[in-house]
Amino acid sequence: MRRLYQLALRSRNLNVGLARRFTSTEASTSEEDSTPPTLRPDLNFEFLLNEKNIEAIKENILNRKGVGDIDKVHEKWAVIQKMMNSGEKPNDINEQKYAQLWNELYDEAILIPNMTQDGVPQGSEENAKKVSEWGDKREDDCLTAEKLVQNWRSLLHPTEASGQRSYVFLGSLASLEKALLDYAYERVCALGFRPITVPDLVSGEVTQACGVMQRSEHPIQYTLAGDEAHTKLSGTAEMGIAAFLRGRTFQEEQLPIRLVSLSRCFRTEISKSASEAKLYRVHEFSKVEMFVVCTPEQSLAELDYVVEVQKGTFQALGIHCRYQKPFHCHLELCIFRQLEMPSEELGASAAKKFDIEAWMPGRKLYGEVSSASNCTDFQARRLGIKYKTADGTTKYVHTCNGTALSSTRTLISVLETFQNVSVSMITSDRCNSLLQDKKGLGELPDPLRKRIKQRGGPLRFQPAKSLA
Repeated sequence: MRRLYQLALRSRNLNVGLARRFTSTEASTSEEDSTPPTLRPDLNFEFLLNEKNIEAIKENILNRKGVGDIDKVHEKWAVIQKMMNSGEKPNDINEQKYAQLWNELYDEAILIPNMTQDGVPQGSEENAKKVSEWGDKREDDCLTAEKLVQNWRSLLHPTEASGQRSYVFLGSLASLEKALLDYAYERVCALGFRPITVPDLVSGEVTQACGVMQRSEHPIQYTLAGDEAHTKLSGTAEMGIAAFLRGRTFQEEQLPIRLVSLSRCFRTEISKSASEAKLYRVHEFSKVEMFVVCTPEQSLAELDYVVEVQKGTFQALGIHCRYQKPFHCHLELCIFRQLEMPSEELGASAAKKFDIEAWMPGRKLYGEVSSASNCTDFQARRLGIKYKTADGTTKYVHTCNGTALSSTRTLISVLETFQNVSVSMITSDRCNSLLQDKKGLGELPDPLRKRIKQRGGPLRFQPAKSLA
C-alpha cells in the first residue's frame, strides 16, 4: 500500500493539462491572495483501494443513496496496475495515456461519499433519531406567516421580474428579518467565531470538493452561462469559506479556528407540497453560517459546540426546553426539536449530522431551520487544508459547519408562533384592523424587540409620470 500511495502522489504532479484538477495541497500560511498550482485532491487511496474495505464502502454508498461506484474505482486501478507491471520503463510509458488513466480513476474516486460514523441511524428521513425537544407546541388554529402579513403590505412576490419563489420584504417584515440576522450574527461572533465575508460565486470544483453531487436530472446548483459555465452561485457560505481555506497549512496550536459568515444563499428548490410553498422553499435567502477547522481529535467536540450555539440562539428567541438542563427560558411559545439525521440525509461530505426543526403552527408541521455537520477530512483532502503537529508531522484537518440562522424559515416560525390572531377571528369585523394596527403579533423576545425599528405607515406606490 505504501507503493500505491507513492504512485498516487506522483500522478497528482503529472505536468499535463488533463491532470490538473483541484487546488494545491502545498502549505500557504499567508492570508494574502495567491494562486497555488492546481493539483488533484489527495484522496485516501490506501483506504479506497484496499480490497478488504470494498464491502464496507459498498454498504456505506447504499445506505447514503450515494452516486459513487467502488467497483469502477478498482477497475480503473487494475488497468493502471497492468500498465505499471508491463515491464516498460517509466520513461517509455505514454505519459498522456498514463495521466488520462489516473484522471479516470480520480473521476470515479471523487464520487465516493464520506464514511458514516458509527451509531448514525440508517435509512431515510423517517428514521431520524430525536435527541431533544424543547418548548410548548402551539396546537390552536393559526394563520400561516404569509396570511398573517397580508395586510401589512410588507410581502410582495415579483414573479414577472424575478421568477417563481421570489419575494420582497418591505417595512416591518424587512426590519424583522434584519433583526433576526443581526441577532444571530452578533451572538455567534461574541461566542468566539471570527467574522468573514466570502464571495457568492464559487467554482464547480470547490462545490464538488465540499460534497455537492448531482444525484438526479434536476439541477442542484445555479450555473453561470457562456464562458463562466464552471462558476456556480453558492448555496451556502460554507463553499466560499472552504475556497478561502484551500491549500493552507496551520499550526496545531492555532486550532480550532471558528469562522462565521452572513451571506445570500441560492438553491434550485422544488416544493414537495402546498405547505412548502411561498416563503418556506425559496430560491434565495440569507443565512448566518458557522465553519470550524480543527484537528481530528477535536471534531466531535466542535460539532457538539456548534449545536450548542444553535440551540442557545433559538432559545433566546423564546424557547423553553422541556429538559431543564442546560436550556431554560421564561417564554413558553416555541417548540424545537433536535434530530440526528440518518444516512440518506448526510449528503456526500458529512459523517454525522444534526438538524434542528421548529414547529410552525400555521402550517402544522416541523420545518428544518438549522443543521450541523462533521465532515471529518472529506473536504480537507479535496481542498488541501492541513495542519502541522508539534513534532512537525503534517496531517489533514477536520471541518465542521452549521447554520446559526436562516432568514425565511426562522421568520415563518416566529410569525406563526407569536401571532395573537387565530383562524377563528378571520370572520370578525375587527380582524382587519387588528392586523393593520397591531400587526397580529404578540410580544416578541427581547433580542428582536430592541433591534426592530418602529413601524411607520405603509408604503404607497404612485404611477410614474410619462416621460413624453
